[in-house]
Amino acid sequence: MRPVIYLLFVIISFYSCQSPNAKDGLPFTKDSLMGNWMLIRVTNSAKIESGDQDALYAYRDSVMAPLNKSLELTAFNFQPKGIVTVDDGKIEESTGQWFINDNNQILLQYRYLVEQDKSLFTIKHYWHDSLRLQNPIGKNKDTLFVNYILQKLRTNDSVPDLFDPALNKWRTKPTQPESDEAIKARLKQVVDYYSGYFANISGNRIPYFNIEKLLCPIRFYSGGIGMKKFKGDDAWTKVYYDSTDAHKAHGMLDAAFDKLKGYPDRGGNFAAEYAAALKMLVNVL
Repeated sequence: MRPVIYLLFVIISFYSCQSPNAKDGLPFTKDSLMGNWMLIRVTNSAKIESGDQDALYAYRDSVMAPLNKSLELTAFNFQPKGIVTVDDGKIEESTGQWFINDNNQILLQYRYLVEQDKSLFTIKHYWHDSLRLQNPIGKNKDTLFVNYILQKLRTNDSVPDLFDPALNKWRTKPTQPESDEAIKARLKQVVDYYSGYFANISGNRIPYFNIEKLLCPIRFYSGGIGMKKFKGDDAWTKVYYDSTDAHKAHGMLDAAFDKLKGYPDRGGNFAAEYAAALKMLVNVL
């Protein structure tokens, strides 16, 4: 089971507890897509006409497993002129292309969506901050419908833009061993980014997050955070020049934890508490 932490018990349906206008949705235009979105869930359904249910379900599993792993909780920044920047939990953000055709379908291509039958999406429902797309994939006489549910990431004074270059300086890989001062600066940038990440999760009411996408040696509990043991082959260590620099960063973070006094209480809103606690760490580093 993937280590996904749920912040709410239910993902709010697009069609429940909404006014009739919300149920019908709004017209979707190119401008509707501009800005930051998070893909919060990938689901599927099937239309079986071949009679071979087992074969389609086996195919479904082969398609859905990599999509769930690589795409869920990925953030997208849609820009004019058909450019999209993608943060899928890797150190380096990736860049792709998007286009809306005359049939009001979205063509979206980047490193995980390059196959023709997995990159063309029908807009099934749009309502301000929510978007549901569908990608039908034909298999013999059968059809697998892959559904993508996205949530708009709004920003304000306490919820930063996750694609702000100033918040992402740490993604530039150092070309040589760094001084202790530079390592600490990089570490502060990483912790500050994840403070902003959790502020986005909380402020936009994203129902959960995936700790596999977090590139820092911090353990997240229900109502607390702590240090992970150092492992030189962990993904987060690649933020630094080498394992030696990463080990130094780990020690600096461990020392900062010792300086923390108290833990923020946000009434059980774990994401808001993590955002505040990480900001406290930044301030004592």
